[in-house]
Amino acid sequence: MKNKGKLCSIALASAFLVFVFLILISAAASAAQVTKIGTGYDPTVYDDRVVWTNGVVIHLYNLTDKTDTAFSSSGASSPDIYGNKLVWLDESSGTPRLTVYDIPTATKSYITQNVDQYSKPAIYGDRIVWSSNDSVYLMNISTSTQTIIGNGSNPDIYDTKVVYYSYSEDPEVDITVRMYDINTKEKITVNSYGDPNIPHIWGTNVIWSDVYNHQGYIAMYNTSTNKTIDVTHQLDTDPNGKEYGASTGTHIAIQDDKIVYNKGVDDYEGKPGVYVYNITTGQSTLIYSYPADVYTTPEVYNNTVVWGIDKNYVDNAESSDIYLYNLTE
Repeated sequence: MKNKGKLCSIALASAFLVFVFLILISAAASAAQVTKIGTGYDPTVYDDRVVWTNGVVIHLYNLTDKTDTAFSSSGASSPDIYGNKLVWLDESSGTPRLTVYDIPTATKSYITQNVDQYSKPAIYGDRIVWSSNDSVYLMNISTSTQTIIGNGSNPDIYDTKVVYYSYSEDPEVDITVRMYDINTKEKITVNSYGDPNIPHIWGTNVIWSDVYNHQGYIAMYNTSTNKTIDVTHQLDTDPNGKEYGASTGTHIAIQDDKIVYNKGVDDYEGKPGVYVYNITTGQSTLIYSYPADVYTTPEVYNNTVVWGIDKNYVDNAESSDIYLYNLTE
């Protein structure tokens, strides 16, 4: 844009990208695997339900009968779901709190202590984790017991294990991924190199984005073998001397043997789009293509992948949409 001689070609290129994007959306919508199921942000999936928010309404979509149930909850963001319970950050009252919603009874309860505007809850069973003011908290819904388990942010939970980003607990390093055992109350350092962020856990695998370079890459630690591998590529150079890699760390998720992620650039590692990585085979598969610099937020459960697209990253987009991909169709 600084070179006036390039304005025409840039405009044509932008128009072409929009045209390509619309073609991709049209082709995807006609494919059996991909369905637009709503409009909003922050989708997540568990079993046969998808939940997301548009800021003033929580949507609960049933994959079996394809019905969308919406209920008012102004100031809602960052929803999560497990079983028959939803949890999200609620700022409708002017004071941040976490809402716990029971689906069968349509009743709400609130967590009000040690919650700030950056709290993003994660739920597993009867336990909820979140961070506030550089501390990580654990709530047992059944007993209404709330405890602080560490210093850090971005926690995730699986069964009796909690992982989180920590920057003040380990005196040997500045930034780590830590894991907390709810039963034993013991902590271990999962990773202590690079710039690890947004850790997630499922089963014996812990993943995180290392954002030291560009958009980051994905690494994974296995708690059984104590081995760490790179799921996607670190920053490197291709045979032509061009940089590639470190383009997959903007949003990641894991469930069973699948990791899903967004790739934002077209390079030696692959095309932009939504990917599924199979932990068993070590192979990544592009399931939906987008133009470069379109950022999505993929989540996965069993054979269902969902993601949201922020309209701010797509030229001429009128809404932020929620998509679903069925890996078996």
